[in-house]
Amino acid sequence: MIDSLISAAKVGDIDLLYKLIQMQPYVLEHTDFMPFVDTPLHVAAAAGHASFATEIMRLKPSSVWKLNQCGLSPMHLALQNKHYRMVCRFVNINKDLVRVKGREGLTPLHIATQTGRTDLVAKFLSACPGSIEDVTVRSETALHIAVKYDQFKALEVLVGWLQRNCQRLAEDREKRVLNWQDEAGNTALHLSVLKGFPQAVRLLIDRNIDKKVKNFEDSTALDIVEINQTQAHCALIRNELVRGGALRGFSLANVPLLEEELRAKITFNERIPIYVTRLRKRISNDTRNALLVIAILFVTSTYEEALSPPGGVYQGEAMVMKMQTFFWFWSFNAWSFYLSILMICLLMPRGRISLIVTFSLSIFFGCYVFSKMVISPSLKLNTATAVMPCIFIVFYSWGSSIYIRLAKKLKMYGYRQKDALKFSRGNRW
Repeated sequence: MIDSLISAAKVGDIDLLYKLIQMQPYVLEHTDFMPFVDTPLHVAAAAGHASFATEIMRLKPSSVWKLNQCGLSPMHLALQNKHYRMVCRFVNINKDLVRVKGREGLTPLHIATQTGRTDLVAKFLSACPGSIEDVTVRSETALHIAVKYDQFKALEVLVGWLQRNCQRLAEDREKRVLNWQDEAGNTALHLSVLKGFPQAVRLLIDRNIDKKVKNFEDSTALDIVEINQTQAHCALIRNELVRGGALRGFSLANVPLLEEELRAKITFNERIPIYVTRLRKRISNDTRNALLVIAILFVTSTYEEALSPPGGVYQGEAMVMKMQTFFWFWSFNAWSFYLSILMICLLMPRGRISLIVTFSLSIFFGCYVFSKMVISPSLKLNTATAVMPCIFIVFYSWGSSIYIRLAKKLKMYGYRQKDALKFSRGNRW
């Protein structure tokens, strides 16, 4: 019965398949108990019988994930035997098949990149965007594979897709993939230099890649060129790296390790961003939205009062509001406005879009200050009106810069990728 099923798969005979099912309804179940086996789907995929393979996938969906004794799935076999139409049909039926891992952790995207099938690379990325983050057992991404096998066109497709992708957190994904390190700590840029691949070096340094990152030999890309400067292509690669702003490595003695940073006594400059970050994380999205609405109401009402204070401003040469009364009005109104602006800045989500909002907010802030200076009858109050926003901006910029530096240095007290990889080098599975 099993031999007949395999024979049907080899010739793609769907009628014979159903005759066998009528004789033995559980004929497709025998492969479930075997971890590595050539299923009828494997045989059909290797032979290129797309209709038979599609029918098997419909009747036995789990078989598409099975690996045979060589560590290959049906998708891998179809690629290996150059049945590209069948591969596209597989992807149309189930997009997640792009991420099925075979021998040595190779996915269909890795294989398409390795063989230079740029049409399939583009289709796989469009169908399953997350596949670009899949790595092999050597911690190699598709970018590493493209450089390793001198597939420059495939590398262009991969990098171009990263730049054009507009999904949520696409910018983080681009930076993460471009700067991913393999088991030797080499990024795609390191590997391009080691391979003597000037085209790849030129392509990568013009993208969002960290040119100062070091591999586990503590070498940057420029260090590798300096070590191998006797080779003919090194002068060209060195010029490209220098043009792109690459730097030589520096001594690890000057770089504090993560454990040393954590053992050090916490400073005042660190306490502020830590407190703000913890406070932001304790606030739910609903609470944040409610507080933003309240802060905006405060800002708009205080701005309206600055434009039209109680009783008006001047009537001839006399003031409607007495000087002492105006001073208290000015104080409460200004502090209410400044604190509301500060609340909006702290509650806004982080990201580049917030910069646009902050810029607009700063213009609004300037309009308020100008309005205050126009209605103020006292030179001292005019001076205070001009000085207070400057102090506010200086302190806010100081706190923001500390927050950004701390977040970059320790990633808010999470392990950095380089530290984690160095640790795992001695504790690898």
